[in-house]
Amino acid sequence: MPNYRVTATSLWLRSGPGTNFPAVGALYRNNIIQGGEIRTDWIHATTGEGKTGWCHRGYLELIEITPPPTVEALYRINASTLNIRDGPGLNHAVIGWLNRGETVEGLSVSTDGQWAQIRKPNILTGWASLKYLVKVPIPPPLNSNDVLMIVTTDTLNVRSGPGTTFTIESKLARGDIVTYVSATQDWKWVKIKTNLNKTGWCSSKYLLERPEAVAAPEDYPLKGFHRALSDSIPMRAGPGEEHPPVADLKFNKVVYVDDISADGKWKHCNNSYGETGWYPVERLASLGAIAMPQPNEEFPWLPIAFEEYGVREIRGTKNNPRIVEYHKSTDLAQKYSYLPDETDWCASFVNWCIEKANVPSTNSALVHPWTKWGVAAPAPRRGCVITFLWDDGFAHVSFYLGEVGNYVVCLGGNQSDAVWTSVYHKKYITSLRVR
Repeated sequence: MPNYRVTATSLWLRSGPGTNFPAVGALYRNNIIQGGEIRTDWIHATTGEGKTGWCHRGYLELIEITPPPTVEALYRINASTLNIRDGPGLNHAVIGWLNRGETVEGLSVSTDGQWAQIRKPNILTGWASLKYLVKVPIPPPLNSNDVLMIVTTDTLNVRSGPGTTFTIESKLARGDIVTYVSATQDWKWVKIKTNLNKTGWCSSKYLLERPEAVAAPEDYPLKGFHRALSDSIPMRAGPGEEHPPVADLKFNKVVYVDDISADGKWKHCNNSYGETGWYPVERLASLGAIAMPQPNEEFPWLPIAFEEYGVREIRGTKNNPRIVEYHKSTDLAQKYSYLPDETDWCASFVNWCIEKANVPSTNSALVHPWTKWGVAAPAPRRGCVITFLWDDGFAHVSFYLGEVGNYVVCLGGNQSDAVWTSVYHKKYITSLRVR
């Protein structure tokens, strides 16, 4: 469906196609909507937040939001440090450099076949000598739920099944990109799909998830909660690469999008720390309704948790009294007279929410008791208590909201120092509990 930009200072969204219908919302200049049915001068619109209604076509401008330009090739840097120049030749000025092992997009090749125009998305575009570039396969088209993995050893066997007793069907080389399909329960073996669309099993020891992906074009005009699909692009002070970085935004970190630039290429984001900035639309995937409160939640503590959204630690020596209150719902209050807000508080938050719902809790600020609380959920249910164990041995507890691909979406405390939505890999789940 076509997209439109609002050209008026403000524009009513009405329940029907005419001024005699009541207003159900308002749009503002440069808001982007998705157009549907047209009746004379009126068009049925869907906003980035999913709200629908009718608005007058006279205050809308038809726009075309296009996906990122096609990449001709992918290259891996094969030099300790490679100069990037503003043109194809040594006579052109050096405008930056890249290090061995970095992957860049190839846009074109010079007429003499000696230089490639390359791009490190949102960081650098220029020319590099093909002598120091190794072409790597372009992965198959992806959607935002796909998980990419990169080979980290010189040669990796692809087997017909999950184990060394299965036959070797092909081999992968260092730097090859594959798509995750599934894994054994212990995550020692991963089923992958190659760029030739062939599947097989590889040892997970030599595969590393590659946090670079592109959002589906239908996500571009949407606002609301999003997860980052890159691990190397910062939020910027303005909608463009010419603006300075203002904050890091790592892969799968969640932000709230409240505005889109006039050209439709950048989204204005708010993170859990209260920082704001602009981020490329193609590197943000919408979480949609998963991250939003629903009218009839199954578990009574989940609406209570949503009401606490945005409570965050206070940097410095001061403490957020709300987080201290979470701690006081546990046995920490009997053990310690001073409870700073930087004390791990994920379990305290879950405990507080469940007690507010008049449901027995664990009364503990530790995660482990939650793995025994209530009964095990045979399958994930929105609002159930979910626990994790990270690679470093630390544990976490939160409320399960839903899934995106190989990840779970959770609402909890002490998630990036706030009551916030986070996205975690399923392999870290240790329990799902209900009561």
